Amino acid sequence: MKLENNLFHNLIDRRSFLQALTYGTAGLMACASNQQKVIYSQNISKKISAPGKSIVIFRTGTDRRETIYQALKPMQKDVENAIGNRQVVVKVNAGLLQPKYAQYSTHVDELRAILDFLKPIYDRQVIISEGTASMTTSILGAYENYGYLPLENEYNVKFIDANDQPTTVVWIRAAKQHPVPINVIYTYMDPDVYLISAARLKTHDTVVGTYSLKNVVMGSPQCRYKQKIKVNISDKPKMHGGAGLPDPSSGRELSYNLFTVALAGVRPDLAVIDGIQSIEGNGPWNGNVVDHGVVIASTDFVAADRMCTELMGIDPEYMKYIEWCGDAGMGNFDLSKININGPDYKDHVIKYKLNKNIEGQIAWIHRNFDE
Repeated sequence: MKLENNLFHNLIDRRSFLQALTYGTAGLMACASNQQKVIYSQNISKKISAPGKSIVIFRTGTDRRETIYQALKPMQKDVENAIGNRQVVVKVNAGLLQPKYAQYSTHVDELRAILDFLKPIYDRQVIISEGTASMTTSILGAYENYGYLPLENEYNVKFIDANDQPTTVVWIRAAKQHPVPINVIYTYMDPDVYLISAARLKTHDTVVGTYSLKNVVMGSPQCRYKQKIKVNISDKPKMHGGAGLPDPSSGRELSYNLFTVALAGVRPDLAVIDGIQSIEGNGPWNGNVVDHGVVIASTDFVAADRMCTELMGIDPEYMKYIEWCGDAGMGNFDLSKININGPDYKDHVIKYKLNKNIEGQIAWIHRNFDE
């Protein structure tokens, strides 16, 4: 693992530094030690390469597995070349353990479609990753509750608890511009990882909508569920600027911090967004199911997430964290720079009912960012 431009060199002892150099991607995944390993480094993330024109694959249907597979198929050669020798990690959206939340989370057939797609181009083990948000138990129970475990008998996969993986420090912004460090799971920003975001099309209670980017970024702050003192267990609430969860007034801070962590390197190489059955209203965990019958996939997560807002009839002005990622060269937010492979998406737009607190979420935008 390459460590460069270390901003925290004075925090590293010799032992930690040697461990950081020793652990490659395989070592991160196989680590069984209960001792948390921290990589004190910034600027070690994936490089930004702004595309000229972006291609978004758009497919419609009712068979989730087949429709998602057909959305991925046109990208097979490009994805195979991009993976190269990297470890493939699929980040699912399944941060709550109870079975009742399965309808709001990554469906097992979305994973089957992704694994079907990978099978002829990737002959190594695929890592499936997620971590709990603020609970005091491992995520492994959710894998069973959501019906994921049969995949171990169908494919060459391994399930991990992301919260048990090594972390690195990223500085974000709390309320009133106060800088705060958080521990970010290094797997999601490791340049030796090819990261696939297996997301769900959903409304949100703080940043209006959640798609491929938010799935990986909000999965990256560490939850120290093994910590004996049950105070400050999770770094995820810090992403909201200390405003609490859920709180629409933290939309500004969360938007900025989603962008900041993405800029540090936590962003998907391949975005796969399942809208066969999506969520409107009081999402992400209490909304209503919409039979939308759409799938979006792209190697440009900005373009993919931008198209999600179009399909949901959401004003793109509200999606600041995605827009800023486009401004920073991580992808294309401008529709004129996005080519759609598939039917005319305008024939499949549904005006989603947004979260009941939508006015509080967007108030800071209407005030021209001044607070």
